Amino acid sequence: MKVAATFSLYLVLAQALVAPAPTIEVRPATENVSIGERFQVTLELRGPKGTKYDFPKEISDGSVELIQAQPPTADGVAVYNAQVFAMGEQGRIPEIEIQYTAPDGVKGSAKSSPVALNIIPTLDPKEQNPAPADFAPPVPVLVSRAFWLAAGLLTFLFVLGFVFLARRLRFPKKLADPTLTPAITPEEEAMSGLDKLAAAQASRDPRRFYIQLVQILKQYLERRLEAPVLEMTSTETLGFVKNHAWTAPHAVAVRDLVTSADMVKFGGSSDASNAEKQIQLVRDLVGRIDRLRRADLALRSREQDQRKTA
Repeated sequence: MKVAATFSLYLVLAQALVAPAPTIEVRPATENVSIGERFQVTLELRGPKGTKYDFPKEISDGSVELIQAQPPTADGVAVYNAQVFAMGEQGRIPEIEIQYTAPDGVKGSAKSSPVALNIIPTLDPKEQNPAPADFAPPVPVLVSRAFWLAAGLLTFLFVLGFVFLARRLRFPKKLADPTLTPAITPEEEAMSGLDKLAAAQASRDPRRFYIQLVQILKQYLERRLEAPVLEMTSTETLGFVKNHAWTAPHAVAVRDLVTSADMVKFGGSSDASNAEKQIQLVRDLVGRIDRLRRADLALRSREQDQRKTA
């Protein structure tokens, strides 16, 4: 009888000495965000002193992306830069799993609960049935005095070159071997256009800024998807994007961008405060679409190799 009582007491003391498992607290800097908006999320793990945590560099589930902004602290706190690319129930911080090593060497993992976010649409709430409008016609280019000076200089150089060529016709030289200039990829062309747009500070004129921004995006889609996107209206473009495998996951972000642009161009809005955010959104769209394209091409290549070896 005494042995059983002693054994029970031993079990109670052993359970009391077992350290509790770490827990994760997820604290977003704000719960009201729009599609593509950057905000910070803090992860804090609470557990026994001396526990080591393995924070991932990047957390992504296709709808939300978290990238580590700074190295985690020794007491188990890490800060992430986050972006949301989905609405409704998908617009949330997902369940996060962190691996840890207890002071006694035991390894384990802790999981957090999902955190809901309030996704703020960029559409005008007063408009009951918002629909993208067609693009405005091209803005006329004004010819300045510098143009005429450059034209005159080019004409003079052309005449001078013609005279020099006429004098050398009797003793032509061997033509040098032609050099091929590598073609610029659609991604490089889009990124270069976005850099120029940001450097020119075109956001001072919201209407012109959005015309150029959407033009860069549509030109990239036309080259990368090999479709006449530049000739499509906004509605046709959105329908095409939804039905293409590489762009369908980002159709919501494209729709919000195009709708915001149409509201500024044709709705009379003069708000240019989101210029940098919109440029970054297009950069992210180009990068994500290109990653989906490469993954799809790699999958097709593996399938072809498997069929050849079968």
